[in-house]
Amino acid sequence: MKTILITGGANGLGKGLALHYLAKGDRVITVGSSAANGESLYDEAKQLGAEERMVFLQADLSLVKENMRIIGALRNDHPAIDALVFCATRHCKEYTETAEGLEFSFALDYLSRFILSYELKECLEKTGRPVIMNVCGTGMKGYLNWSDMQHKKSFNPMKVMMHGSRLNDLSGVAFAYYDIIGKINYVLYNPMAVQTPGMTGFGGSMMRLYYKLAARPIEKAVIPIAELMENPPAKRISSFKERKKVSLELPAFDKDNALKLYEITRQIIRKIEAVE
Repeated sequence: MKTILITGGANGLGKGLALHYLAKGDRVITVGSSAANGESLYDEAKQLGAEERMVFLQADLSLVKENMRIIGALRNDHPAIDALVFCATRHCKEYTETAEGLEFSFALDYLSRFILSYELKECLEKTGRPVIMNVCGTGMKGYLNWSDMQHKKSFNPMKVMMHGSRLNDLSGVAFAYYDIIGKINYVLYNPMAVQTPGMTGFGGSMMRLYYKLAARPIEKAVIPIAELMENPPAKRISSFKERKKVSLELPAFDKDNALKLYEITRQIIRKIEAVE
């Protein structure tokens, strides 16, 4: 029995993955902000006879302090984790700032994933073939806005979403670079269009039409993710759009930019921790 940790695991695609692994016989730990969603997932796990293998941890992962609280709990109660899956995301239609002074999407979609990757690294390395599955829009064209990384000067929901995907691409590259032990397979995965609640009504008319026509049901979108988690490429980092490999030679995966972003991110975290 494996232990699978899923952020955003009580809703949308994350919930689909949680139910998949519970049905398979694994232990699933989900982290989410909604107690109601956690209770709903528990009820569904009970129907599978898997309630004893399901753990729900309520937390606001847009806050650094909440990430650190959850990390402490996980290290204590679940010191060995086979897979870490990042699904937690929320798309804001206007600029929203967390209590720690960060743009919400930057904090949840990128910074939380960065923190959990490094802080749970030792838990992952205690298992046989550990995987980090970063579900994001990997392989997006374009470049980082270094002068306004959190879009405080100019906020556009679609641009912010795509920018977050670029941040995660570079974060994966930096993780692989600094992972001296090299035991963890880091997979960046773009599920493309999926019928999830978070995308309902998001974006312009063309985006809504695209999702209406092309979005796959969650139960189908889960399958290629699970396949990759079971048999990840024998590389420190890889990138996929559904089942198609994305070349790591693309500008989106530039190593110098990845290391630059790593240092900036560490500075942001240190600044927040100093205040607290």
